[in-house]
Amino acid sequence: MDHEAGTSQVHVLDRLLLDENADPTNLPFSLLQDITNHFSLDHQIGSGGFAVVYKGVVGKCMVAVKKLSNTFAVPENKFHEEVRNLIRAKHKNIVRFLGYCADMQGKMEEYEGNLVMADQRNWLLCFEYVCNGSLDKHISDASCGLNWRERYQIIRGICEGLLFLHEKRIIHLDLKPANILLDGHMVPRICDFGLSRCLDKGQTRLITKSRCGTLGYMDPEYLRSGRTTFASDIYSLGTVILEILTGVKRYLEEETVVQSWMIRLEASVGDMQLEQVRVCYKIGIECMNLDPKKRPVAHHIIDRLDNMASADCSYETGTNSSLVELHPSLSSEQLGGRLATERLRKADAEEHSKILEDSSCGAQDTKQKANQHIANILNSISTVFNKLNNLDIFNSKARMCFNRNFMRHRLEESATIMIFAKDELKPVLRNSNLIGKGPFDEVYKGVVDNAQVAVRKLYNGNAIMDDQFANEIIIWSQVNHKNIVRLIGCCLEMDTLILVYEFVPRGSLHDILYSNNKVSLSLDVRLTIAAESAQGLAYLHSQAFNQILHGRIKPASILLDDYFTPKISDFDLWGLNVRDEDPVYIVDMSYADPLYMQTGLLTEKSDVYSFGVVILELISRKEACRSANNSLARSFLEVHEERKKATGLFDKEIAVTTRDLELLDCLAEIAVECLDLDVDQRPTMIELAARLLILNRSRRSRVVHQQV
Repeated sequence: MDHEAGTSQVHVLDRLLLDENADPTNLPFSLLQDITNHFSLDHQIGSGGFAVVYKGVVGKCMVAVKKLSNTFAVPENKFHEEVRNLIRAKHKNIVRFLGYCADMQGKMEEYEGNLVMADQRNWLLCFEYVCNGSLDKHISDASCGLNWRERYQIIRGICEGLLFLHEKRIIHLDLKPANILLDGHMVPRICDFGLSRCLDKGQTRLITKSRCGTLGYMDPEYLRSGRTTFASDIYSLGTVILEILTGVKRYLEEETVVQSWMIRLEASVGDMQLEQVRVCYKIGIECMNLDPKKRPVAHHIIDRLDNMASADCSYETGTNSSLVELHPSLSSEQLGGRLATERLRKADAEEHSKILEDSSCGAQDTKQKANQHIANILNSISTVFNKLNNLDIFNSKARMCFNRNFMRHRLEESATIMIFAKDELKPVLRNSNLIGKGPFDEVYKGVVDNAQVAVRKLYNGNAIMDDQFANEIIIWSQVNHKNIVRLIGCCLEMDTLILVYEFVPRGSLHDILYSNNKVSLSLDVRLTIAAESAQGLAYLHSQAFNQILHGRIKPASILLDDYFTPKISDFDLWGLNVRDEDPVYIVDMSYADPLYMQTGLLTEKSDVYSFGVVILELISRKEACRSANNSLARSFLEVHEERKKATGLFDKEIAVTTRDLELLDCLAEIAVECLDLDVDQRPTMIELAARLLILNRSRRSRVVHQQV
């Protein structure tokens, strides 16, 4: 750029940085290009799906320049709305917005062999530079990292920023630790308004077809219906609060959280702070209520936090009046910080005195005994380690062999599982026999011992070959129900674990409903498929030797034999409720229980939710995962909420007679019950199986009566 003009433009940015009250302004593209060294890689400080963020140098100061990528895929009004919301959002807990650039440049490009002039959009946003980066880089469990007072102040600051946005009628819609920056004093600043929406005066909600955001932080009601309200942000706030408390992205019980903080706060008088932990935990849980109407609003949350802080200071000032007298001008927050420091000093002094006292009372003998005891333990550990090392257990191949032999011995003790030799299965494991492939396995069709089987080859199976996994295979081999695919045996001699199942000839319900060669299915057949699938799931939940949760119920996991008898398949063997740690399930969003997406905990009612979606697919012959924004479930739910008939949603092939429509209405009502966001209101699989069995028998008896 021209030197004089360039200097003038930099001065504009200088003035913005010096004057905190200055309004954001339009910034030239050339200026932003210059301060980022033409958007060079060494200036890049972050990137996402929609933008790249660069560090901009302005004299001795720095700014952050967000350059939107793939601008032609983003409607222009979305960029305009983001800028409008950023200009309105001027608050100490919101990243300061300095300016924007909406530049259009002509660029010569080749198109169909010709050079044509194409318009190139440059959309950029300029912010203050926040030195400590995003909150997600600082989150840890209670044992380390940020202390409680820092976490509390961060929680309160986020709430203040969110309250300001809501007072300005702005819904953020993407609140998460990665979108909360921390300045040099660890003050939180909410950022990234790319998905934000602004409500008109008097407007309480928006409904959108395209749901964007980050799973785990998105309001389940927003995911389900597309309804956007201020409560959508409150749900996200709850997940952020719990993550700040625990350092993890999953649900933990209150006592577990408090216990973890109790250990760290033992060094000080932490009773009031432990109570603060409890209150913050309760606030987080209330914010995540599946019913948006029952979530607190931002200003009520801040009132509770302030009352808690006041109680902390009142408690402390009652026992530290001298400190109050010395510092009468301190605010309650500043006083709290001073009191915390005094507590730590006092605790350190007491601990030092205790050590001196112990040493003067013959503690030396105790110390020697303790050291000897530790030495004995270490010697024992060393001996065991050497023995294992001599066996070469720590060599990966040797360990693999050791696990296989151990697992084989465990499986051979069971009379319910067959162990196949590698040579028996090798002819089956050919590309010509491949009938299915997923992210974790391959499935082959073949003949073993004159019987058709399905051979499942798991990727990286050796990593889980242990006694516990052997127990799970044995449990699955003991599952004996006509509506569940039977596990016959396994092979331990290959590089990965091989499982052998009974072969189910007609393939999956998904293929029969939606493939190019889809089969005509009467209402009677569909009702039978639903009823018997429910019986299989009810057996897993209540009658098997161990309770088993499926976790991935959908039409693709229901196989059909020659007589259209359903058999549930596609299990994760590590999905049994027998492990100490919660397994991680890979789920299809179209069938996933919102509670599971919220907490990461799979329950019986998670299978019920997924089964409800399967019923909707059976009666509509519309594929849930192909419907935009899961509109299949939403369509049925909206009809139910409006107390209308769902006639227009039924598959016309089966919606023929009045009796057909009555039955379909009944099935739709059952499915809607399964999809209830209140988990306690959903039926159990046993109840579902009973109700569908009665419907099926009633239907059959009518047919027989008509034939007679």
